[in-house]
Amino acid sequence: MNYNDYFERDVSNISTEVSNAFVRKVMLNMIGGLFITTLVPIYVFFFNSELVYTLARYFKLIALAEVALVFFLSLGINKMSSVTARFLFYVYALMNGILFSSLAFVFHPISILYTLGVTTIMFIVIGVYGYTTKEDLTKYSKFLMTGLITIIIISLINIFIKAPMLYWVGTILGVVIFSGLIAFDINRIKYIAYNIAGSDEEMVEKMGIIGALNLYLDFINLFLYLLRIFGKKRN
Repeated sequence: MNYNDYFERDVSNISTEVSNAFVRKVMLNMIGGLFITTLVPIYVFFFNSELVYTLARYFKLIALAEVALVFFLSLGINKMSSVTARFLFYVYALMNGILFSSLAFVFHPISILYTLGVTTIMFIVIGVYGYTTKEDLTKYSKFLMTGLITIIIISLINIFIKAPMLYWVGTILGVVIFSGLIAFDINRIKYIAYNIAGSDEEMVEKMGIIGALNLYLDFINLFLYLLRIFGKKRN
């Protein structure tokens, strides 16, 4: 089953119990991923700070591996077991944790915790809206995709010209777009529950992992853009 098939379905009779159970499964997977991502920097910063210097030489390789892993997981979900999909998702979360282990050496830990708190509050508030709204959020898909492409273009341009104004335009746009994606993806996950009602447990598990990956990426990217605003760099 395609993750986006629900766009063409009548969801007026969706069972609240079914949708709640699926959303809960997705959220638990996402929280598990975020827990792993958070645990790695905590270990490195407080217990093995020298490790970050060893890992730093592999950061570019890890970043490339992450991109490959996301594509492999998203495109190959139908051909792998739920156990493999969950394992790959947690490996991805672990690699993100390795990359993020350097943040505490760049930003003051208090500002990171503050940003994490702001991100969590925003995620919860926007997520509740996305789940409870009666509005069809699919109509914003083109806007959100255009925003994502714009962010990528701005980031690439700013690599060369390093313009502060362009940096902040990209930052604000990033916060807006990923906030919108949280509502959009949770709304989509809610209705995917209709499609998979009655499906075998394996399919439900795999769709739950892909849903968790989408929300995980939304959360992480929102956090990184908010860190640009609230993060206080070390001298």
